[in-house]
Amino acid sequence: MKFFKLGCLFVTLLILVHNSVAQDFGILEPSGEVLETGFDNRSLAMGKTTTTTSRTGSAIFSNPSVLGTFTKPQVQVGGKFLYGIATNEVARADNAYESYNATFPPVPNRSSFALAVPFRLPNPRWQLVFGVGYQRNEGAKGEIQAVLSEERGDALKGELVTIHGRRRGALSTLTPGVALNIQDRFFCGVTLNRSLGAIIYTNELKLSDHHTEVDEEQAQSAQFLRLGALAHVTPELSIGFMYRPEFDWEFGETITNRYENGELETEKDQTQTELTIPAIWGLGAEYKIYSDFIVALEFQSRPYSELQWSGDVNQRVYFDSGFNFAIGAEYLGAGFPLRFGAFRDVIPFVDENDTAPVGLVGLTVGVGSNRDKSFSWDVSALYGTWEQANAEGQKYSENLIRANISATYRFNTVRDTSTTK
Repeated sequence: MKFFKLGCLFVTLLILVHNSVAQDFGILEPSGEVLETGFDNRSLAMGKTTTTTSRTGSAIFSNPSVLGTFTKPQVQVGGKFLYGIATNEVARADNAYESYNATFPPVPNRSSFALAVPFRLPNPRWQLVFGVGYQRNEGAKGEIQAVLSEERGDALKGELVTIHGRRRGALSTLTPGVALNIQDRFFCGVTLNRSLGAIIYTNELKLSDHHTEVDEEQAQSAQFLRLGALAHVTPELSIGFMYRPEFDWEFGETITNRYENGELETEKDQTQTELTIPAIWGLGAEYKIYSDFIVALEFQSRPYSELQWSGDVNQRVYFDSGFNFAIGAEYLGAGFPLRFGAFRDVIPFVDENDTAPVGLVGLTVGVGSNRDKSFSWDVSALYGTWEQANAEGQKYSENLIRANISATYRFNTVRDTSTTK
C-alpha cells in the first residue's frame, strides 16, 4: 500500500511538472527557447524589443531583414545562463500533494553562432547579405521538494519528498537566411529554420526504503520560416515588422525507462504526434530622441488559442490568445551603452478565475561596448515572473532569471557605411 501511494504521488508530480515547469513549450524548456523571438543582447536588454533593435548577426533569429544593414562580414558567438524557481501551493485536501517547490540552478543552457556576409550587386544602391545561424538549446536541471497532503496519510503524511530532475540532450537549430538592402533605407529578409534533437527527462525519487527513477527520451523536430522587414523612415525613426507562418512541431518516438529499486522496465511509444504552432507577427519602432538617448516600443501577436494537437494527446491546460508588449531605452552618454526595459509576454496558459491570458512580466538591463568598430561585446540580464490561480485554492508561479553574453567580430574588408544607429 505504501509503494502504491508512492507511485501515485510520483506519477501525479510527473504529470504536473511536465505540464508546467517542464511543459514542452514552457518558458524553461528547450523548445520554448527555439520559438523565442529575442536573441540579440541589445534587444534583450531593451525590454526584448527584437524587431528593430537587433544590431548583430543574432538578428537572423528574430528579424532577418536587419542583416541587410551590414556592410562588413561579421561573426558572433553567444551563450545564456538560466536560473528559475517554481512554486505550487494547493489548499484542496484531496490532492496527492499539498505543495512543492522546484529550483533550477544557474547552468549554461543555450549557445549560438551567427555569420553574415554582405554581397554588393551591380546596382550600387542594392545589396544582398547572406547569413547562417546555429543555436543549441538545452533544458534546465532542477530539484522538486514536495510535501504530501493529509489525505495521503499513514506513514507518509507530511513527509518531505525530494525529486531530482535533469535534462540531457538538446535541440539544435540551423538557420540559413538572406536579406536585401534597397537604397540603405528599406530592408527585407527571410530565414529557414530547421530544428532537430531529442530531450531526455530524468526524474528520480528517493526515500529511505524506496528508489524510483524514470528516464523519458523524446525525439522532436520542426521546420519553419521567418520573414522580416525594416525601414529607416527618417534618420531618427526606424520601423520593423516580423512574421512567422504557421508550422508543425513534430514529436517522434518516446522511450521510457523506469527503474524500481534497480529493476528496469522499458516502454516505447510509436505514436506520432504534432503540435500546430499558429502564425505570429510583430511590429516595432525605434526612435532617437537625442543624440545619446534612444527609445523602442514593440508588440507581437500570440494566438495561443489556435494551438492544435494531432494524434493521441490529452490536453490538460487552457490556452488563450493575446499580445506581447515591450518597451526599452538605450543611453550612450556614459561612454558605453546602458540599456534597460520592461515587457509583458503572453504564455500558453490562462488564469482559470477569469480566463484572461497569463502574462510573464519582467524587467531587463544590459551594457555593451561601442568604441572598437571591429570587436564588440554585449551583456544582458532579465527577470520575469508569472502566476496562475484558480477558485479551488491552487496557485502556481514561476520566477525566471536569465543572463546572456555575446561577442561580435567584424571583418575590416570594406569601408564602414553601416546605416545602423
